[in-house]
Amino acid sequence: MTKARYPQARIWNRFAAGYAKSPVDDLNAYQVKLDKTAALMTPDMSVLEIGCGTGTTALYHAERISRIDALDFSSEMIGFAQGKAAEGNSPNVAFHISTLADWEIENGPYDMVMAHSILHLVDDLDETLRQIHLRLKPGGWFVSSTVCIRDRSWLLSKLLPLVSATRLIPRVLPLSSKGLQDRIPSAGFNISEVWRPAAGKAVFIIAQAA
Repeated sequence: MTKARYPQARIWNRFAAGYAKSPVDDLNAYQVKLDKTAALMTPDMSVLEIGCGTGTTALYHAERISRIDALDFSSEMIGFAQGKAAEGNSPNVAFHISTLADWEIENGPYDMVMAHSILHLVDDLDETLRQIHLRLKPGGWFVSSTVCIRDRSWLLSKLLPLVSATRLIPRVLPLSSKGLQDRIPSAGFNISEVWRPAAGKAVFIIAQAA
C-alpha cells in the first residue's frame, strides 16, 4: 500500500541500505550544522523534520527537545530510522512514512522544522516552503541544508534534470544559493543566517517564520 501511495519512493527504497551504511560526506560541516541547530533548541520544543532519511539528525537532537516527528516517504528509510530509535531508546522521536503535504497540520504547530538535503529534491519548492510555514508557530525556526547544483556547474544543472528523467536517480532542482535565498522570504520567513563550508557545498540556512 505504501508503494502504491508513494511511487516516487521506489528510487529511495533501492538506495536505503547503502545510504544507511555510508559515512557523512563532510563530517566537520555536518557537526557545525548540528551545533548551530542545537543552539536554537530548548527542552520544551516540538520539532518536525521532513525528508529524515535514516533518522541520524532527528536522533542526534532528540535529547535536547520535548518531541520530534520525522517524515520520509521511503518505507525502507523509515525502517532503518525506527531500528536506530529502538536501539537508542529514544521514545520522544516518532518516524512516519509520509510526505509533508500528507502530514496533518493538526499535529502542529511546531517550534522548528528541519529540512536537510531535501529542498533540491521536491517537486514544487514554493509550495513546500508554504507548507513548512503553515506548520510553524509564529517566530518558529526553519533550518535547512540544500544542494545548489547551479552554483557548482551550469552544465551539471542542465544535465542532471535530463538524467533524472530516466528514473535512475532522483529529480534534482537546478537551484542556486541566491535563488533559494530569494524564495525563502517570499514564503513568509526572515533569514537570520546563511552558512557554507566552502564554495559549491550545500548551503545551510536558518530562517524564522514572520
